[in-house]
Amino acid sequence: MITMGASIGRSSGASGGRPGGSAVPGGIGGARLAGGTGAPARIAPGAGVSGAGAGGADRALVSALAAIAQDARVSQAQEAVREASAQLRWHEALRRRWREARAEAVIRGAIASGAIEGALVSASALREHVVAGRLERPLSGDPSLDAVAGIWRAGVRLTGFMPDLRGQARPAEPSPRSLLAGLHRDLAGPLAASGAIGLDEVAVPRTALPPGGGGIGGGTEGAKGGDGVAGARSSGGTVGSVALGAVPREGGPGTAPRGRALAERLDALLAIIAAPGVPALVRAAVVHGEMITARPFTAANAALGRLLVRHLIARDGLEPTGVAVPDAYARRAPGAYSDAAAAYARGDAEGVIAWTIWQAEAILVGITQGVELCRAIQAGRAE
Repeated sequence: MITMGASIGRSSGASGGRPGGSAVPGGIGGARLAGGTGAPARIAPGAGVSGAGAGGADRALVSALAAIAQDARVSQAQEAVREASAQLRWHEALRRRWREARAEAVIRGAIASGAIEGALVSASALREHVVAGRLERPLSGDPSLDAVAGIWRAGVRLTGFMPDLRGQARPAEPSPRSLLAGLHRDLAGPLAASGAIGLDEVAVPRTALPPGGGGIGGGTEGAKGGDGVAGARSSGGTVGSVALGAVPREGGPGTAPRGRALAERLDALLAIIAAPGVPALVRAAVVHGEMITARPFTAANAALGRLLVRHLIARDGLEPTGVAVPDAYARRAPGAYSDAAAAYARGDAEGVIAWTIWQAEAILVGITQGVELCRAIQAGRAE
């Protein structure tokens, strides 16, 4: 049964971590800065990012993430990504055929991400289904194809939010909650249609599901907001008395938080996606890291985290073409992926830095894949 995310944390170093705690130094769910002079800023857990103190908490988040970016190793990694991205940006194939290149990147990204989850489908087979328009239904009879098709649909959704490479057109971006809801529907829809997870688990955080899991055959769906994601907040707008919630169906590094700890992590994750001034590489890395450690949904968290990386590096201008395929690195070296995730889950500054550097390496490999993709398009061949 393919539930997405089970491949993360299989290495021997992936267990452990701080139960219920954030992987960002000191926890991203709080608002108190700590740490000595010259040390990376730390955010102590407990204060949340909502309510009257939301502005200060958001500033604390940005300060802590900026401190990670100031580490010499992270700074060098981000500069290397920017240099490689600039070379890809001006590739000859992207002058007139950038839409074709983005479409091919979505296919290759879906193939790579699906393989990470154990869903093996050839690129040629997926292209054939895309061209024939056979991916409109969530189930095809082939679980691997269904999983990859869900990732492909999510990738197509993200492409619709990317700015044109020629001209000034920039589509409106949904709110972070709506973004997560739409992507999770794409990813988890086939799982729910097949009965692997419950319908009430699609686009609904674990905090809004009953402790029994809310999965196959039952569970009361949490109250959804207007953006489609069930809320974890009290009626007062702050994280109040939050139910323990469901446990994730997929594995991952460390112990996934529940209840109030998860609600705070989810609020902070949404704040990081939207906050201005966050360094692009660190934002993408931390959002990815939070998806695989906090695991806000019962399933498809890791695949969703990888999709968010592609979205954020394009939106923030780190890799604006949308042609890179960062998932290729995790597919090639799954052990390195698990080890880096385990380092992030430790919750210390060095672990977050190691994870961020791994994310930079993944983006660099993805850019290399993007260059190869452009050459293939120039040569008139898809692969």
